[in-house]
Formats: sequence, structure tokens, C-alpha cells
Amino acid sequence: MPTQSVFDHATRFEESRRKTLEYPTNLVRTEAFPHTLDSYRKRLNAKRIFDPRNRLLACIDLYENNDAFHPSDTFDTVEKFSAYIDEEDGAPLWRMVFLQSVSSRGPLGCSKEQLALLLTYYQVMPSFLDLVLTFGVRARPTTQALFRHENYLEIKSPEFALPELNRSGIQIQHAFNLLSVERASDPSEKDQWPLRQVALYHSFDVTNGRCVWIILKGNNLMSKRIFSAMQHHRSLNAAAISSPETSFIAALHVHMIMLEWCSEGWAEYLDYLDEDVTTNSVEVKTIPVDKMTSQQEIEFVHSQKNTNRFDMQSQATSSPISSRTWTFRRSSSDIFTLIRQLSRLGSIRPTAAEDGAKEADVEATAGLQEEEEEDDRDKLSDLENEFSFKKFQRLSFLAQELERALFVIEQNKGVLRAIEEHYLSISESYGFTAHMRKDLCNGDLTAFLTRIRGIKRDLDIYYSRLQTLSRALENDKALFATVLQFKSEKVSEFFAKSANTSSDRMEAMTRKMHKIAVRTEQETVSMHVITIFTLIFLPGTFIAVWTRIPQLFKYLLTQGQTLFSSGVFHWDEDGSLGSDWVIRPNALKLFFSVSLPMMAIILTAWSLLFLYMRRKRRQEEENWLLPVTEGQPAIKSGIPGGAAASEKEGPMDV
Repeated sequence: MPTQSVFDHATRFEESRRKTLEYPTNLVRTEAFPHTLDSYRKRLNAKRIFDPRNRLLACIDLYENNDAFHPSDTFDTVEKFSAYIDEEDGAPLWRMVFLQSVSSRGPLGCSKEQLALLLTYYQVMPSFLDLVLTFGVRARPTTQALFRHENYLEIKSPEFALPELNRSGIQIQHAFNLLSVERASDPSEKDQWPLRQVALYHSFDVTNGRCVWIILKGNNLMSKRIFSAMQHHRSLNAAAISSPETSFIAALHVHMIMLEWCSEGWAEYLDYLDEDVTTNSVEVKTIPVDKMTSQQEIEFVHSQKNTNRFDMQSQATSSPISSRTWTFRRSSSDIFTLIRQLSRLGSIRPTAAEDGAKEADVEATAGLQEEEEEDDRDKLSDLENEFSFKKFQRLSFLAQELERALFVIEQNKGVLRAIEEHYLSISESYGFTAHMRKDLCNGDLTAFLTRIRGIKRDLDIYYSRLQTLSRALENDKALFATVLQFKSEKVSEFFAKSANTSSDRMEAMTRKMHKIAVRTEQETVSMHVITIFTLIFLPGTFIAVWTRIPQLFKYLLTQGQTLFSSGVFHWDEDGSLGSDWVIRPNALKLFFSVSLPMMAIILTAWSLLFLYMRRKRRQEEENWLLPVTEGQPAIKSGIPGGAAASEKEGPMDV
């Protein structure tokens, strides 16, 4: 690119400032392609990274021949910020811009106009937006650490000098972000160790040592640390920054404040994870799985108790019988026993003392039984509690946290490695060696690179600890899954056995019910025979019996006569057999003339009634069937019985 006049540079810079809202397409000097710049502009307009209400933008400045840093107030409007950064009265030697947000995953405390004004005024490289765009409203914190640079230190680097702003155009320019964990300030927060980030942009003019810093953080931690270091650290003292070399050394120390932050919280966080993982793994490893999955305990947990409780409660004012609880069992003998007990309740009235003593004994026994059952349930419920899906989710969450921590540390190591390589290349570049006294910076630069390697070693140690915890947790998850599978197999085995046992019981009950049905059928036939013969003999018996009017003063009961005293057979008056008995044919004929027609009438009426009831039942069964389409079987409406019922039913069934 051919050399241009200073006047041309100033004109282009002013044109860039007038198009502030078009950043980064308005930059005068950049190595990015036009389509990349347009993509950044669209992303900056679409991303929700700016807080519409809160303003957390402030600066710390150091001017030449001044022995103190000067912090500014917060800029709540773009007009105030524009008036502040205008350097017509003289550009500061150092300018540090701190931009914060209300929370770690909240939007930045500035407007889009303020940010575009800042980045345009200092002609910040467009790749810095890769870091800016990681801020804003997010459901989860970012886990990506990046390093970007765009230096102009070579002989053929494009020139962009602005003498009125003390800018030579020969500059170091880079940006990066780092990740770390910080303990939550509120103990009630669910996530006690949230993941946070800090982003930095740094520009250094090698000819005069002027520095521009833009630091983005979710809180004021970094601004407090840097300002405190300016008050106490000898290399960051305002009076000590008097040349490009001392400014470069001070810049290395500011970098180190941020680099050390990325490793300082991991040791305590790993102890927290280690304790959590160990607690969960001990529970998994020490639980008596064989005992808790034994046949007896699984049967106790999953089987239902086949007992029915019958409570008899009455008040003392209405009945002397106190509240009693009777347990019915399925056997008929127990039912008969209960009936006998109930029959004795009306005749045996216990005294109040005896009743109170018995009631106390019953309540005490019931209480002990309930306590024993609750103890058993508590003991056996550990099987479900210790191997619940919730605990498996906890192990999975811990595994996810470990994987995220491993990834974050790997990202930080990559940024540290890039910073180390970057400064090594800077120290050998043309612009640095031509305008800086390298001998004055070598010692501090070497110490800076050594400390970077020390931070990387610390991160390697944390990484190894995380890998160990991750492997142990994976083993615990595998063991947990194996135990869950083992428990499921045991439960399935129990249910299979239970199903087999139930099938055998149902088969036995079916056989028993078949025997009962056969016996019932036989008894039904007998009842039919008895009924028919009863109907046959009933008219004759009715005709043959007569009753005399009772003589209340001589006899207590009425005397009834049977067939042999009806006049068909003649006996002596005194009932003796002094003479032969005599059959009276006319009387016998009269008897049969009356009883046989009555018998026929009764049998006919019974038959007609039986046929009528059977026909009515069939009509009702047909009404129970739901209407169906042609070709489909009839479906019953759910009322017991149906047309398929047996037709061989006697009058007792009707």
C-alpha cells in the first residue's frame, strides 16, 4: 500500500468517525476482508448484548508527566462519553476502559452507540467483536476462549499516522478472553461455582509507549485489582511509566493480573468437585447390593398384602361395645368363628375396666406392629432411594461439569500458548527492535513468559486432577448402571416367579371352581327333583289335612290330622287296632278328583312361569348387546351375564 500524506490520514479518520454506527465497515486500516466486516456488522446489530437501562462504562487515565492514575465517573450518555474521549487537549499515555454487566450472563452496561464510538475512535481491529459477542443475554456461560491479533510492526505494514493524536501507526494490537470459576457471592445460589470470563483488548504504540485497554467483565473484580496494583506495585506506579520500555513492562504486569486470574479458582473448585464425587461414589460402592436385592426384600417391597381390615367404631354413649378391629381371612372356618364371636358380643358385656385394658393392649400391639412395618419399609426403601434415577442424574451432571472444566482449561492453555508465541514473535519483529531498547525489556519479558509457563503447569495439574475425577466418576456411573440393571433383573426375576406362582394358583383355583360347578350342577338336579315331587304331593297333603277349632280352655295347641284321618281310611276312634281298617272308595275317589286336578294346575302354572321367565331373560340379554356393523362379532355392554350363559338352569336360578 503506497504511503499517504498525514492530511489524507486525518481526512479518512474523520470520515470514519462520521460513520460510527457502521463499525467495523468504517475502519480505515484493517486486514479483514470486506465480507467479513459486513458479517461482523450484521452480528453486532442482531445480537442482544447491550443493556437498555444500566450504564457501567468508566475509564482510568494516565497522562504524561503525571504521577497518578485518574479514574472517571460512569458515562450514562453517548454525548458525555464522546466529549471525554476526544483527545484534542492531548492524548493520555494510558487509557483503560472498563465495561461491565449486571451479571455474568447479562448484557453489557453500555449502548451500541457508545461501543461503536469507542471502537471507531481507537480503530480497534474487527476481530475483537468475536470476544464482545460472547457477552450478552445467555442461558449458559460461554466455554470458548479466543486469541486475536493484528499487529503493524513490519517494514511493509500499512502506515496510519495521526500526529495530532500521538499515533504513529506502528503498534501491537491483540485481544483475548479467558475463563475461570468464581465462588458465588450468595450462598443460596444453586450454582456455587459459576463459570465466568474476562475479555481484553490491548493496543501498544512502540514509538511512544501509548496504551489503550478495553476490559470486559461481568463484575468489577478486574477493575478493582488493576487499580489496587497501580497503587502498590512498583512497575505499575504512575511515576515509573516514563518511557516506551517502562510502559511495555507495565503492560506485561497488567496482562499477568488477568492471566493469573484464569488459574486461581480451580484448586478450590476441584476440592468441591472431589468432595461431591467422593460422597456419591462412596454411597454407590458401599451399599449392600446383594442384601438389598434379595428375594425376601424385593418381595416385601413389591408384593401387596392380601388382608382386609374391618373397623367397628362406636361411641361409648350409644353402645357399651368399644371400637374393635377384626381381620377377616379367606377360609370359611374363620368366618364361622367370627360369626360366633359376634353372636357372643350381644350376650357378653365386658366391664369398663376390662374393655379399657383390652383396648389398650390392642392399641399397643397395633402400634408395635406399625413401627416394625415402618422400620422395614424405611430399611427397604433405601433400595429405591440409593439407586434412584435422581442420583444417576446427579452423577451425570457431575460428569458434565468435569467435561466442561476439562474443556475450559484446555481453552485457557491454548490462549496462554498463543500469548507466549505472540510476544516471542513481537520481540523479534522489525518495529519492536527498531523503536524499543530490547535490552531494557528482555528481563521482564523473560519473567513474563516464565510465569506464563508456570500458569500452564498449574493448569496441567488441575487438568490431570479433573481427568482422574472424570475417570473415577465414569467408573461410578458404570457401576451405578450395572447395579440398576442388576436390580431390574432381580425384580424381573421376582415378577416372573410371581407370575408363575399366580398361574399355578389360578390353575388350582380353576380346578376347584370346576369341581364346585359340577357339585353345584348335581345339587341343582337334586333340588329340581325335590321341587317337582314337592309340587306333586303338595295338593294331596293340602286336601288331606284339616284342622279343628282349638279349645283354648282345654288344649294349648291345635290338633291337625293327616291323610290317614281324612276319612279315606277308617280307624277306631281311640286309635287302636281293635278291628280291621276300612277303605272308603267314594272318599278316595273324591280325594283324587280334587287333588289330581290341583296338582295338574300347579305343575302347569309352574311350567308356564318358568318358560316366561326364561324368555324374558333372553330378551334382556339380547338388549345388552351393542349394535355392530355387518361382519363383526357382537360386543357386550359390560353388564354381567350374556347370551352365552348356560340354558340348563333350574327354577332356582330363575
